[in-house]
Amino acid sequence: MSKYAVRFAFGAGISLVAALIGMKFGPVVGGIFLGFPAVLPASLTLIEKREGKEEASIDSLGAVLGSVAMVAFAAIVVLTVARWGVVLSLSAALLAWLAIAAGLYFAVARVYRREPSPP
Repeated sequence: MSKYAVRFAFGAGISLVAALIGMKFGPVVGGIFLGFPAVLPASLTLIEKREGKEEASIDSLGAVLGSVAMVAFAAIVVLTVARWGVVLSLSAALLAWLAIAAGLYFAVARVYRREPSPP
């Protein structure tokens, strides 16, 4: 039960900070901070305690790679939604996110000489 309490506290704390930033600097800035994965710090803490620092490090690297792909997703939506419409813009952004996230994953896996495990 304490594991859930830690996750809840981290998630609530991060959401609260994002809301306060949004109230102070506006919804555009606050929205950027809401993109932070609220459960990531809690998950990494629990992974480190249970499986060690190396596993927590690997998970944090995965979060960074996913975040890079998400920035590309957001950029594509911002640049295309007015011209292409919502459905086409989101579809293109999704395809870009998938391609970038998978490409980064396989590139990092190759650097670390680890074969990606099947889903």
